[in-house]
Amino acid sequence: MSNSNLSVLGETTRLVPANTSAVFEIITSTNVAPDDLMVHVIAPSKRSVPARVLPGNRTGVQSVEFVPTEVGTHIIEVTVNGEKLPSGPLIAKVYDAGLIQVADVSGGVVGQPVQFRVDASQAGEGQLEISINEGEVPNHVQVVGGGRCLVSFTPEQAKPHLIDIKFNGETVRGCPFVCSVADTSRVTLSLSHLELIPVNQPSSFHMGVAGGGAAELAVAVRGPVGELPVKVTGDIHSGFTAEFTPTQVGAHQISVDYNGRPVQGTPFIAKAFDSNKVTVGTVARGTVGRPVTFSVDASEAGEGNLEITISARGLNIPTQVHPQGNARFAVSFVPAEACDHVVNVAFNKKPVVGCPLIVSVGGGGNGPSVTLPGPGPVHRPSTLLINHPGRLEDIEVNVEGHRRLLF
Repeated sequence: MSNSNLSVLGETTRLVPANTSAVFEIITSTNVAPDDLMVHVIAPSKRSVPARVLPGNRTGVQSVEFVPTEVGTHIIEVTVNGEKLPSGPLIAKVYDAGLIQVADVSGGVVGQPVQFRVDASQAGEGQLEISINEGEVPNHVQVVGGGRCLVSFTPEQAKPHLIDIKFNGETVRGCPFVCSVADTSRVTLSLSHLELIPVNQPSSFHMGVAGGGAAELAVAVRGPVGELPVKVTGDIHSGFTAEFTPTQVGAHQISVDYNGRPVQGTPFIAKAFDSNKVTVGTVARGTVGRPVTFSVDASEAGEGNLEITISARGLNIPTQVHPQGNARFAVSFVPAEACDHVVNVAFNKKPVVGCPLIVSVGGGGNGPSVTLPGPGPVHRPSTLLINHPGRLEDIEVNVEGHRRLLF
C-alpha cells in the first residue's frame, strides 16, 4: 500500500457487473468517519454516478458503494480532507453478460463440424467460457474481431449437445443452448437411377435406416414450377420408398432430411425429359446414290441422349448428324439400295413419336448404273457404287488391272 493514512483494500482495478452494487473498501485511520470521505464516480458517458460511503466490517475500513448501469470503464476518485489515494483513482470495468448474443445454434450431424456465433461486442471487458456437454466435447473458438467469435465443435454421438456459455463467471441468458445431433450415415439412399427421368411416369427411390429405432424422414421434391406430391411407404425395418411423378421438363430437386438434417447425397438433382416433344421432320422419298436429309428437333424435350439409326434390309447404314444449335440437328444418309429404309429415333432410350419411319428409296434410272470414285492410291481399298433394282445375287463384278512400264 502506502504510508499514507489512505489506501485501498484489494485490487484497484476490478471487473464489475452492471446493475449490481460495486464495493471498494478503503483503509483509513481509525479516527476517520464515513462522512469524511468524498467519492466521485465518473461513467463512460462522463456523467456522475451516485455513490455512498458506509462503515466497513472492521475498524479503519470504509466501504465505497455505487450501482453502475453503463458498460465500460468507471473512474472512482476517493479523497479524505483533500488527500487522494496514493495509488490513483479506482477503476471499475463494468460488464453486462445479458448483452451477449448467441446466434446460429442449430442441429448437427455426427462427424461433421457444427458452428455458432457469439457476439460479446456490447457486453464489455471480460472472459468468455464455452463448454459443450460439460466439457466432454472439445470446441474451438475463432476470434473474428470486435468482441465477436465463431465457435465450432464436432459431435461424435447422436444425442442432444448442451452448450453452456459464461462471461466473467456469469451464465449467459438462454443457456444451455441445445444442439440436436443426428447420425445421417444411418440413412442410405439409391438415387443414381434418377439422373434422367421421364415426365408423366412415376419415379421412385428407396431409403434404408440402419439400426432401427425412432427415425423422422422428410422427403420433398421441387420441380421447375413448385413442390410435387411425394408418396412415402414402408417402415423402419424394411425401409421406405418415395414415389413422385414429374409433369414438367427440367431439373427436379430431391431433398431428404433425417431428424431435421439433410442426408448425405441430398439435395439430388433429377432431370426430367419428355421424348414426346422430340419432333422428326418430313423425310422425302429417296433415290439410290443421292443424299436424303431430314431434321430432328429436341429443343423442348429436356436433357438427354439422342439416338438416330437408319437401316436397310436389317443392316444399319452410315448416318451423318450435324448439330444446328439448341438441340436441333440435320440428319443425312446416302442410300445404296433401292429398298425401304427404316429410320429410328430414340431419346433417352424412349422411342420418339412417329418412329420408326419408313423411307422409300428408288433406283437412279431405268437400268443398272455404276458410279466410280476415280483414281485412288495403291495398297488402299477402293469402292464403287452399283445401282441395281434387282437382287444382289444378280450382280457380278470383275476388276482387271492394267500395268504400264516406263523405261
